[in-house]
Amino acid sequence: MRVLSAQFTLKNFGILLFAAIVFSPILALVIETVLSVSQGNEDWLVLAVPAGRRVILLAKSLGLAATVAICGTLLGTLAALFLWRWDTGPFSRLRWLFLVPAVLPPYIHALTWSSSLNTLNGLLEIIGLPDIPLHGWIISWWVQVMSLLPVAAGLALVGLKSVEPRLIEAARTAGNDFHGLIRIILPLAAPSLVAAGGLIFLLSLLDFSVPSLFSVNVYSLEVFAEFSATAEPAKALLLSLPLLIITIVIISISFSTIKKAAQNKGWQEATWNTKPVWPAWLNILQVVAFIILVIQFALPLVNLTVTSVTEGEFIPAITAAGSEITFTVLVAAATAMISLPLALSVAAGIEKSGRLQSLWWFFVIIPLAIPSSLVGIGLISVWNQSFMTVIYGSWLMPVLAGIVRFTSLAVIVVTAQIRRIDPKLYEAARVFQKNNRHTIFKVRLPLLLPGLLGAAGLSFVLTLGELGATLLVAPPGQATLTMRIYNFLHYGASGTVAGLCLMMMVCLIIVGVLAAMVLLRKPDNSWFREKRL
Repeated sequence: MRVLSAQFTLKNFGILLFAAIVFSPILALVIETVLSVSQGNEDWLVLAVPAGRRVILLAKSLGLAATVAICGTLLGTLAALFLWRWDTGPFSRLRWLFLVPAVLPPYIHALTWSSSLNTLNGLLEIIGLPDIPLHGWIISWWVQVMSLLPVAAGLALVGLKSVEPRLIEAARTAGNDFHGLIRIILPLAAPSLVAAGGLIFLLSLLDFSVPSLFSVNVYSLEVFAEFSATAEPAKALLLSLPLLIITIVIISISFSTIKKAAQNKGWQEATWNTKPVWPAWLNILQVVAFIILVIQFALPLVNLTVTSVTEGEFIPAITAAGSEITFTVLVAAATAMISLPLALSVAAGIEKSGRLQSLWWFFVIIPLAIPSSLVGIGLISVWNQSFMTVIYGSWLMPVLAGIVRFTSLAVIVVTAQIRRIDPKLYEAARVFQKNNRHTIFKVRLPLLLPGLLGAAGLSFVLTLGELGATLLVAPPGQATLTMRIYNFLHYGASGTVAGLCLMMMVCLIIVGVLAAMVLLRKPDNSWFREKRL
């Protein structure tokens, strides 16, 4: 009983700590805004309603995000259909590795496509053709589509895998495979496809790193610039209010599908006994989309390697960035270690919440809708106090930024792992257990381990590439590798940037592949097999 009581206490403490850390930045901004307005700054309220230049800027930002979402979802769905066909054999596992590039920071794609198009422009100039513009909305659109394509393909593939195989087999008896795809499969997978489009729209709308690199001003950058110019958190919150309303609406529409994806137990099971037969034109489109998916992964790796080797900057760039690399690894590791118990507590709370489960999910996913710059500003409001000097201005601030931004994703991964475990295994463990500790360490932790390691790996790699919040809260004299790369990108040091990006990309791929392999493993039931023997 004491062990169960301690578990209950730790779980509730973890939930409270999650709520305090994740929601305190936005709550602090709300309080500060109310106080500022009530103290005679009513004129600031006009910032909450876009007017003049800001209306045009918001409209352009929404248009960019919408076109990125539409094109990304379409390409991602076609690529997912190609990957979905390979449902048996070794490739059925390896196909998920094509989605690992989803963790790459967008600025790596920006650097790669800038360099590649610059080379292509040289060839076009030789044959007398006009150059491809390296600045503006079109190149920003393309780079964002490429950087978010793995996200779209991943969610689309999960959606396709969630369709019941028996329904697909029934459709195959009633008509050809294309008829079944149009009338049965796509309508059933539509919620996941809509969620993929919504998430891409959200990520595109909130990202200012890629547009700023291509001399494009977007609304999310306006929030960052406002705070940099005035140092007034209330103004930043009021200015970002239109973005918050839009992102909360989008995340509210998408969250039920994300919840179902986390709860789906059958997405790893085989769907096709025999591969589907679709029209030639559809097969061609799928192959083209898959090739684009491969290119968006291979091109950065090849381009960065060639640039680093030819300019001889790989070793010097890494040596010069030694302190930033050490600091980045420290921050990412600390974020993963702290977010993991929080995610486990919240995931356990979700599973025990009964009818309130939807409300729990809503509050878990809402942090994903908060712009990264607003997270940084909120953290400053919370911790920039005279009695918080131990934390504010220390390496803990970037760690807190990572926890606020990515713990929700860790919760989704851990919840998915919990849903994969048959509850009957826990019931059997109670029969054989020596005591409650025995069940925890011999049964629960081994069964949860893949999800825990996967969540830790995801938090680690995403924190490695975090930029928006870290730019604001990083302590003086201590910068992350992402900050160093982003600053060099504005000065055109291509060899140095390529070397640093290549090292980061390799690290992200290694950790991402390991996390994917862990998540794809089936739960360890060895303890139960031993008991049967």
